[in-house]
Amino acid sequence: MPFAVHPDLITPPDDTILWRYSDFAKFMDLIERRKLWFSRADKFEDPLEGTFTDAEIAHFRSLRPDGTPVDPAAYSLPGVSKMMRGTTFVNCWREGKRESMAMWDIYGKGSGIVAIKSTVGLLKEAVASYNWDVFISRVRYIDWNELNWGGNALEMCVRKDASYAHESEVRAVIWGLGSRPGGSPLVTMLPDNDMASIRSGEEVDIDPARLITEVMIGPREQSRIFKLVQVIMKRYGLPQPLKASDRLKARASIWP
Repeated sequence: MPFAVHPDLITPPDDTILWRYSDFAKFMDLIERRKLWFSRADKFEDPLEGTFTDAEIAHFRSLRPDGTPVDPAAYSLPGVSKMMRGTTFVNCWREGKRESMAMWDIYGKGSGIVAIKSTVGLLKEAVASYNWDVFISRVRYIDWNELNWGGNALEMCVRKDASYAHESEVRAVIWGLGSRPGGSPLVTMLPDNDMASIRSGEEVDIDPARLITEVMIGPREQSRIFKLVQVIMKRYGLPQPLKASDRLKARASIWP
């Protein structure tokens, strides 16, 4: 199976509930093309993705009075960061039993926002036919002013600054340079760390009917969006429940 255990990553239990928030176009892409998109880590907005913390950089620079690392391997650390960011592909989910207003706001207000629900176990099954290893890990939210690196390069791609902790992110991760014994890597890394030849993402074939457990429409969406998604799910043979978030719906008062 392509899901692979990694000793430095934290994979949640199979029954962990996952949410994937997206705009309507990305929802349709998932349903129509039956693919999960894994974006290259250096394509995310956060410039700290896959990099060393400020404290770690300061530590490496201080290994000698003149700032030259004692360990020769440390000379290549900036290259390691660039290489990992450019060869690691990530598919993002949010862990949690309940929906998140913060995530509804991040992905849009009244612009056709849809969330699908699944579980870690179903995500593992969904990627089972893929040809390369897929890791699944909780993101660690850390203080970027502290030393937090355990020494494994892939670990850098599943951590973020603590200011993103509201995301409660779980990531499915493909390392493009990783390969099984006797196999070949997904991408070819050029000697000068040139990323221009590496694609911006990777697509993994999935069966939406087996991956999705529920679909939810954002709390600011008009009723026509609910009806449209209802029609689409019926057309594509998706029997899962469809709900509209009621987080912004006023409740009746019990007082006269």
